[in-house]
Amino acid sequence: MEEETAEVSVRRLEQVGCQQRLPETDEEAAKVEELMAEELSNLSMSEQDVVSFEVHGIVAEVEETPELIAQSLIEMEAELQKIKKKPAYEIALKMNPNYVTGQSFRLQFLRCEAFNCKNAARRLVLHFQQKEDLFGSGDVLVRDVRLSDMDSTDVEAMETGVIQLLPACDASGRAVLCFFLRKWAKKPKAKTAQRVLHYTMQAAMQDENMQRKGIVAILYYVGNNYESTFGFNIMKSVFQTRLCVPHRLEAVHLCYNSKALRPVVSGLRFFMDRRGRTRSRVHFGNEKHLLFQLQTYGIPIPDDSPLRQVNGAFSLASHREWLQIREAQEMKVAGTDEMPKTLFPHRFDVLFGRSTKVRSHTGNLRALHLVNLWQARYDGAPNRARKAEISERIV
Repeated sequence: MEEETAEVSVRRLEQVGCQQRLPETDEEAAKVEELMAEELSNLSMSEQDVVSFEVHGIVAEVEETPELIAQSLIEMEAELQKIKKKPAYEIALKMNPNYVTGQSFRLQFLRCEAFNCKNAARRLVLHFQQKEDLFGSGDVLVRDVRLSDMDSTDVEAMETGVIQLLPACDASGRAVLCFFLRKWAKKPKAKTAQRVLHYTMQAAMQDENMQRKGIVAILYYVGNNYESTFGFNIMKSVFQTRLCVPHRLEAVHLCYNSKALRPVVSGLRFFMDRRGRTRSRVHFGNEKHLLFQLQTYGIPIPDDSPLRQVNGAFSLASHREWLQIREAQEMKVAGTDEMPKTLFPHRFDVLFGRSTKVRSHTGNLRALHLVNLWQARYDGAPNRARKAEISERIV
């Protein structure tokens, strides 16, 4: 099978007469959708089952035994040696071999590729190649990218929330990455879009659970038209970035509320790599319908969700809070080998705080219910030891 690259996707679009562009008419969209349907029908029954399960969050995680990890690291190193042209990788290896060969770092790439050592090695080389291209060959090459590595244009784009992580995981514990392409008032430079995506995906993958469980992407087109916010060349660059950052894409949801966007949405789906195409789902309708559809796939949509519009605008509150936390964490670990952690509250986690958002979190409501169930027994306990025992049972 031909290796997936942005140029391969460009050639795929040329099959339906789209030269360096996405489909623009319903006729072109119909051709794309026909090819997509044919590709899906060619999957075996077992492949279709796997795809369906993964889209709905039922994923068979690899059992990471010490033996598997040790053997995979050896095989990955052997595959790296076979790749002759890898200048950025070799620069990084000389700068900080402990970082480049570190087990936790390489495991990100192995998990991303389901422990396919050849693919993991290839992605690792591409990772350093693109990281050097985007951020230079200084010390950033051998550590995680920080907000301080971004220029003012990058930071401005980041603050718009064009690309952001939802504040909570889906029902299966996967990170949810949203693309609000309509938020960009003007087309950004390709490298700005790439750096924003690289940073955001890197932040998500710092959580080992996300490395194992994967990530869900939402492309949310509600409001302005596509062409006013995103260009074809930028899309190619963003696609290439996704191939270089270690992550496992489990599902893609393309949501739109204007029939005029059908060609664009069809083209975006067709432009993805095979994994993205087969795991993509398209949703059309008004905002209420779109949010309901996402909820059926286990994606949380609370009242203050960034996906909900209030007075015609999307909330940036959680995204701004996330950026502030990231900046504080990065300042704290600067000059050390530590990396900041992105926290994804799971469904039954208990959050600390006094806000309505915290009080209404499922884990907090469940904890309050448990406390109420045991309150009478706790109050009637004969001594401190018995009260401590009841408290431990609740926890």
